[in-house]
Amino acid sequence: MTEASDQGRPIHPVMVGTAGHIDHGKSSLVRAMTGIDPDRLKEEKERGLTIDLGFARFPLSDGRLMGIIDVPGHERFIRNMVAGSTALDIALVVIAADDGVMPQTIEHLDILELLGVERGLVVLTKVDLVDEEIAEVAVEEIRDLLKGTKLEGADIVRVSSPAGIGIDEVKEKLEALSVEVSRTSHEGHFRMPVQRVFQLKGIGTVVTGIPLSGSVCPGDSLEFLPGSRSCKVRAVHAYGGELDRAVAGHSTALSIPDARNAPVGRGHVVAAPGIFKEGDAVDVELELLPRVRSIEHRRPVRFHTGTSECHGTLLLLDRNRMEPDGKVVARVQLDDVVSCAPGDSFLLRLQNPVVTVGGGRILRLQKTPGRYRRMSLADDLHRLQSAGDAPERRIVEELGLVGAAGWTSGELAVTLAMDRGEIEELLRELPEVHFYERGGRAYLREIVESGRAELFQSVERMLRNKPLAASIKRAALRPSRDLPLDLQKVVLDELQKEGRVRTRSGGRVLFLDRLTPLSAGDQKLLDRLVGTCEEVGFRPLTADELREKLAMSEADYTSLFARAEDEGMVDSVGDHIYGSTVIRKALVAIRNDCLRHDGELNIPELRDELGTSRKYLIPLLEYVDGLGLTQLRSGVRRLISTSELNEELSGSE
Repeated sequence: MTEASDQGRPIHPVMVGTAGHIDHGKSSLVRAMTGIDPDRLKEEKERGLTIDLGFARFPLSDGRLMGIIDVPGHERFIRNMVAGSTALDIALVVIAADDGVMPQTIEHLDILELLGVERGLVVLTKVDLVDEEIAEVAVEEIRDLLKGTKLEGADIVRVSSPAGIGIDEVKEKLEALSVEVSRTSHEGHFRMPVQRVFQLKGIGTVVTGIPLSGSVCPGDSLEFLPGSRSCKVRAVHAYGGELDRAVAGHSTALSIPDARNAPVGRGHVVAAPGIFKEGDAVDVELELLPRVRSIEHRRPVRFHTGTSECHGTLLLLDRNRMEPDGKVVARVQLDDVVSCAPGDSFLLRLQNPVVTVGGGRILRLQKTPGRYRRMSLADDLHRLQSAGDAPERRIVEELGLVGAAGWTSGELAVTLAMDRGEIEELLRELPEVHFYERGGRAYLREIVESGRAELFQSVERMLRNKPLAASIKRAALRPSRDLPLDLQKVVLDELQKEGRVRTRSGGRVLFLDRLTPLSAGDQKLLDRLVGTCEEVGFRPLTADELREKLAMSEADYTSLFARAEDEGMVDSVGDHIYGSTVIRKALVAIRNDCLRHDGELNIPELRDELGTSRKYLIPLLEYVDGLGLTQLRSGVRRLISTSELNEELSGSE
């Protein structure tokens, strides 16, 4: 496990958080264990009531430091409790022996359950105020309360904080639990929900929180979300000392002078730039608490994730009312923008009455989309739900949802909160995925195959009246739902790599599969057509003149001429048809003429050499300009010596 060092003392990146009813001794327990008073506010000390989050560092037996967050127990400050509980590894559930289980005990346990906290220790406080029988009753009540939860079977330690009873046992058991925690999230991109923002003299603005993933070092560039405001870290502190690096699991303080005039506070996220999203439509996997009767579609709710709380509306997608009998997919339409990532935990509380009703896992975050169909959206979310958090499966499902539109690697990276390079590496490895490197766009292979079939069907329709033709103008390919423009490029590029299509001048695409051998009769007509064009040389015929000379019907001529053009035997120049060898002679003559005249074309001399007239020559010269051999500028036509065509003609001499 990666650890940072605080002035030579290594930090154990594990967070412990208290939970329990008001006045059950959470803060007193933390003071007894650490010697630190977590109640930092003047009002807290005056009222003897924890209002906001408190923090203490707990030294382990080997000298490492571990963080403890103390949360308020009063129902009015549940939002603060939730803000401190979203990054916990271990719960320290505090229950007073004289009161036993109370309403906030139950709600705090519900919150821990929904947030997925799997390790915990129960501390039965104030045991010096009750006799053994009452203490035993409290223990049995606690065991009943924990049945069926993730904390079922947790150890129960009897404590009196003022008398020091049981404190050492709590420390030992807490340390043993901390060894079981295995974090890998420090390997990802840095992201930290903001718990506090304050000013310190000589340091400036300080932002605190518990990183959910990644690591941060002095000098790193970050951004605040929502809002995408960039900032730079001047210094990193944790547990009373300055660090070279803090990782997920540290309670971390960042000195960020850039934040001084920015509207940043609890509920924001400070993160690696360009990785994480913000939005106001959160698609979720939702589970209700067993004690909740039901919740209806479009119920106003309070949505909690990270340290943020936002009002919104619960949109049930495949039902109008949800019972506490399993997990469903849903959308929470928020009144404000938040930042979170797939796989994050969330909580739902009602707006009135303000009680916790459920929570679960975030599937996707979006900016408010347009109109949608509830059942269709439910189907999409069920696919994301089944994919889980594995990026490979999630990529496949996301690409399945967008279909023929595909997704760029950058879009996938932001959606999955991953680095673009990591995404592209996965895209190249996944057998179900076709990654178009030139465009940086990915599709499911089955989508590309469907696009290929759609392309061939389109070509067949377009050439229905030209059975001998094998090419079409690329611009004539109309985008469709199954074959949008980006997917067309992918399919055509793949076919070109396979040798099944070839690009031609004039923006034409030649489909080589259609160049099947002609019948004897068609081949004879083709030879006559090409031969006629070669014979007339530089005094070419128009299409109508050529068709009349061959005595062919318009339909037969159109199909046969397209085939001759596809095989490179003839070329259309303006209104006239040239044989391909005639065009080649013209190119050689034009190049040689330019070379004789210092790169400049002498039109009268060329006209006489070709035995043609201005009527035919001007369109021919414009055609050659289009091929890139020459260029007309200020009334003078010059050879483009660097052109590929010039290089080709030079090599054929």
